[in-house]
Amino acid sequence: MSTRSGAARAVPMPARPNPGDGRRPGTGQAQRAPRPKVIHSRKPTLLEKLRLDGMRLVWVLVPLIALLLGGVVFVNVQRLNLTTQTGRTVDMYNQAQADILRLRAALAEKDGQVVDQAVKRLGMVQAPGNGLTYVSVPKEARIAPGQAPRTR
Repeated sequence: MSTRSGAARAVPMPARPNPGDGRRPGTGQAQRAPRPKVIHSRKPTLLEKLRLDGMRLVWVLVPLIALLLGGVVFVNVQRLNLTTQTGRTVDMYNQAQADILRLRAALAEKDGQVVDQAVKRLGMVQAPGNGLTYVSVPKEARIAPGQAPRTR
């Protein structure tokens, strides 16, 4: 029987004469059987409290703490990867915006060349800007009523 179970155990006492008994041992009288002494279980110590079914609590806590710290490291690595991907996406967006601005500048340049050619070849004039744009046709290019349009 274990002393840790909390149950009391009986320990037999050695045989001795009772001090109040007038009889001497060995005089022919039968001696009484000694009364067992009851020993109660003691309070568990801190070391005993830190055991779980014979296994130390530290052996459970250390892997648990290591697992939690590993989880924290995993979350931080994933957050760093997400931040890196976000930075790349922002860089790609900025590069696309720069390409759009460059293409708009090239389009404006080509548009300016077309307007210059229209002014030189056809004598067209663009109206001063207040939101209206009109084109005037030179006298040579005008058609009279009933006349077929010139293609060249």
